[in-house]
This record gives sequence, structure tokens and C-alpha cells, in this order.
Amino acid sequence: MEKADSQWKEVDERKLTTAERCVYRNRRKAIELYKKGYAAMEIFRLTGLNGAAVVRLWNRCCEKDPETGQCCGYEALVPRSRIKRFIR
Repeated sequence: MEKADSQWKEVDERKLTTAERCVYRNRRKAIELYKKGYAAMEIFRLTGLNGAAVVRLWNRCCEKDPETGQCCGYEALVPRSRIKRFIR
């Protein structure tokens, strides 16, 4: 797993709606468990997210912003967040 996750910016949860905050926290918990090496079944039991969804979220967090070169980090876990810019 990538060590860049220690440098990910925190999300200001006060800007999220209650529903968005719940989804974000559940996704973040799944990512934290994944980083600690928990089994997919255990993550599913605790968060309801299956292994494929957790890996997809992890990859989304690790994607780099083409402009800054930094990982998207926890921002990628916010519901309906856009991490890729539209390029025509």
C-alpha cells in the first residue's frame, strides 16, 4: 500500500450534509481498515462495503491530480466529489 496516505488532507466535514457525512465516514472507516490489513469479509461486516468497492475507493484516493501531482486522498471519499477535471 502506498505511504502517501499519511499526507492526505483532512476533509472539512462541517461542509457536508448529514447524509454525505455518514457516507464519507463509512467509506473512510473502510479505507482505514483496509490500510490496517483487515480481511474483506471483516470490512464488509463492519461497513457494508464489499472488497471490490473498497479497492475502487482506495484507487480513487491514490489517483494524482494532473495539475498539482498530489494524491486526491480523503477528498475522493466524499459523495459526488469530482476528482478528475473535464478536458476537451
